[in-house]
Amino acid sequence: MVRRAGDEWSMREVELMRELGHLGAYEVQRALLGECGTRRTIRSIQIQASRFHVSLKVRPVCPECGVVGVRLNRQSGMCPACTERMHLAEEIAFNEVLQREREEKASESEVEEIARERAAMRKRNSRLCSKYGLKTRRQRKG
Repeated sequence: MVRRAGDEWSMREVELMRELGHLGAYEVQRALLGECGTRRTIRSIQIQASRFHVSLKVRPVCPECGVVGVRLNRQSGMCPACTERMHLAEEIAFNEVLQREREEKASESEVEEIARERAAMRKRNSRLCSKYGLKTRRQRKG
């Protein structure tokens, strides 16, 4: 159903204009055509918006939570709350990586194994020095 200039606006058209007014007149026009099947001019949409006190000013919408009219972060493109939630999630993920690395690096069984191997090498070196009359590590430093 294509409406012509001068036709009355239906309640659904006005509701749609109120719901999508923050996207601007062009988006309202596209939505009216797609959902209601009515072809309205930009000027008629502006006039009806004025009559029903609906703002057609384009306002930013957070892509994450859908909040309208807040200042979006330039880098993330999201509202401040969603940006902070994103940063928190990143920090939690980084903390998990750090915990995993710490557990790998400070594994007690691995440290004990390395200490045993070091003690064995020290003992072997000590025996070689005694057997062949070589200078020990302490004697070589001094």
